[in-house]
Amino acid sequence: MKRISVAFLFVAYLFGCSTPEVTSLHESANADNSFKNFETRFLDAYWKQYPSNAISIGYGKYYDRLSIPDSNYFAGVSHFSAEWLDSLHSMSIDALSDKSKISYRIIANQLSSDRWYIDTLKSQEWNPASYNISGECYYLLTQPWAPLDEKLKTLATHIQNADEFYHHALLTIHHPVKEYVGLAIQQNEGGLDVFGKDLQDSINQSHLDPSTKDSLRKNIDRCTQAMKGYVTSLKAMLSDKNTAFRDFRLGKSLYNTKFKYDLVTHFTPEEIFTKAMEDKKYYQQRMYSLSVGMWPTYCRDIPKPTDSLELVKAVIDRISIHHADPAHLLDTLTGQVQALQNFILEKNLFNYDTTFSLKVRLMPAYERGVSLASAESIPPYQHEGTTYFNIEDLSQLPKESADGTLKEYNNYSLQYLTIHEAMPGHCLQGIYSNTRSHDIIKSVLQNGTMIEGWAVYCESMMFEEGWGHHSPEMELFQDKWKLRELCNVILDYGVQCLNYSREDVALLLKNGAFQTDAQINEKYHRATVSQVQLCSYYAGFLEIMSLRNDFKKKSGDQYQLKDFHEKFLSYGSAPVKYIREMMLK
Repeated sequence: MKRISVAFLFVAYLFGCSTPEVTSLHESANADNSFKNFETRFLDAYWKQYPSNAISIGYGKYYDRLSIPDSNYFAGVSHFSAEWLDSLHSMSIDALSDKSKISYRIIANQLSSDRWYIDTLKSQEWNPASYNISGECYYLLTQPWAPLDEKLKTLATHIQNADEFYHHALLTIHHPVKEYVGLAIQQNEGGLDVFGKDLQDSINQSHLDPSTKDSLRKNIDRCTQAMKGYVTSLKAMLSDKNTAFRDFRLGKSLYNTKFKYDLVTHFTPEEIFTKAMEDKKYYQQRMYSLSVGMWPTYCRDIPKPTDSLELVKAVIDRISIHHADPAHLLDTLTGQVQALQNFILEKNLFNYDTTFSLKVRLMPAYERGVSLASAESIPPYQHEGTTYFNIEDLSQLPKESADGTLKEYNNYSLQYLTIHEAMPGHCLQGIYSNTRSHDIIKSVLQNGTMIEGWAVYCESMMFEEGWGHHSPEMELFQDKWKLRELCNVILDYGVQCLNYSREDVALLLKNGAFQTDAQINEKYHRATVSQVQLCSYYAGFLEIMSLRNDFKKKSGDQYQLKDFHEKFLSYGSAPVKYIREMMLK
């Protein structure tokens, strides 16, 4: 008995004297396990609440559902956000590990943002472009989540209430933004392609029985008629002189809140605007010095302007006449992607897995009307498929419009577009986010500032590492891209909060950033059908560069650029301000 007592006391002594660090580790592990369980329950409930979003990220459980945008639905969204925020806040963030703390904050921001969008911003009432089911249907049909027959059966169920969807969308819209009405018309008309010949061919090739095929065709017909009716109603809004359109400008109060939720950055809107105004002068001066050196090569046959900006513009204009042909743009970009992949392997910049499928293709019709190019990653819940670098089909545009776009994206500038959108910008980052971060929250609730900031960072980093052989032309157009990205901030904040006119924007972009008329028209249009997002490029770039500099100082002699890239990308698409805390701790 004495031996047992002594042994018992000794064990009790050991446990009683465990260090605070050991106790803290146990507490953190237990808290993390509880939080992981919460994450699983939350995400399943979230995709059930937002089934269309579930399709885009590859969560297949609710593919057959289509939410009807009536008053009950939007009230339910607000209640859902409030309820899950209460549940989240019932857990102590202090007890979590660092990685779980980031996920906690991402979830809290997402739920708060969702509720604010519905209850305060109320974009569902003035943005008709938010009602378009063609994109989710395209994903259902093209992603490799199931055999063709199952995809078609799921599609039939998903669209069976499309007429109700568009009926209630029209009932919800009042006092719309005119520019969003135009965008909704363009994208819904383009979305009809999803239900066209390719889909009919797929139905014919399937093994569905005749009655199931007939039912599916009827649902498709009802869906397309609903889309056409929606477009017709929107066109009537535009032509009706009595339609009361809302100004597309948010104003400072709404803009500042949207900036906070969307960007999750250290900057305030005023700070990034001021920084952009200052940096504009710096890049203009650098471009002037480069242009003076290139003047004899490109402009020796014309008088040299005394105005520095006019001199830069003259050199840019001469260089920009060399550009790809619209009919061969797809082949040009495909070749650039291959060359960039080889370059990052030769320079050992990433542990890049060349087996991932990356394809350059023409942009789907339902996505057109916003930008020249885009990246489309494999959905996070799917582990196979193709990452796409989408490009607008310029061969379908009038020659003057296509030439204007390609002067902006000339032989040098086009390389930066490919770096930004494809390799090692968005496409590579998307592959890392979905396969390397091992954290589903950071993959599905992505931070746009990190994503766009990374793409802008890659433009500079690739030039630093020797892409383009440090030619003065590549350096000139890198600076031009930086001017464009910081002018995104100036025009977005200026238009939305300072009432910049179209003329103000044209003056800023043409004289201050050397952009073409086609680019100016596209960018002004974009500033009228989006808010805040244009600030994400430069804000994210500045945060990543600051982090890289501090990480380099911390690493000392052990610093390698590849280590920074691999470590940074391992945190998925989380806000840079949160990644900084992890990497510098």
